[in-house]
Amino acid sequence: MIIAPPSPRGPLYEWHLNAAAQFGLVDGWPVALRYPPREPQPESNMLMDLSHWPAWELGGRETERALQELCGGTVPLRQIRPLDSGYVCRLTPSRALVFGKLPGPIWGALDVTGGWSAVVLAGPDRERILSKITSVDLRDTTLPALSCCQGPIFGVNTLFCRFPDRFELHVCPDSLQFFWDVLLDAGQEFGLQPAGLESYHRLRGTSE
Repeated sequence: MIIAPPSPRGPLYEWHLNAAAQFGLVDGWPVALRYPPREPQPESNMLMDLSHWPAWELGGRETERALQELCGGTVPLRQIRPLDSGYVCRLTPSRALVFGKLPGPIWGALDVTGGWSAVVLAGPDRERILSKITSVDLRDTTLPALSCCQGPIFGVNTLFCRFPDRFELHVCPDSLQFFWDVLLDAGQEFGLQPAGLESYHRLRGTSE
């Protein structure tokens, strides 16, 4: 008898389970797809879990070569380059992170999925919510859309990725439960609600 290996579970699996989320398997991960009886409206303040997303690191002297191969050109420092199934964050001249699926083998790409978890904060009050819990300057003039920076949220080192309609926040998986609770608490006065992966795809206009 062949016994299948257990499915990987994100740090928030039990939280979603206790909140009565409906799950589906994505690349072998049980992922919260939706919250009954219905998902938050698209214009609502929403918090979504992307712990199942793969993460890759490009580092060392070959970083520029790998970026050329992946993006067809360079990526400026602290900028984001969207890809078909994710995006690239250029952190330093010799380090970049890729979140999402790679389009194919990339020279020197190191799988660091186990070192990162991600959540998405979307809605009209997303910047106000974050400003309650971090000293990082999140104004458009300092952190415009498609740019990234690192800084603390309640002592948790966070990679802030800003998009026109959302923030994607990347942290160590060991800190994700605390991080999630802090965000929900900060967003309570703004009606922040958990949402599933289906809401994330509607937000991005994708179906993956």
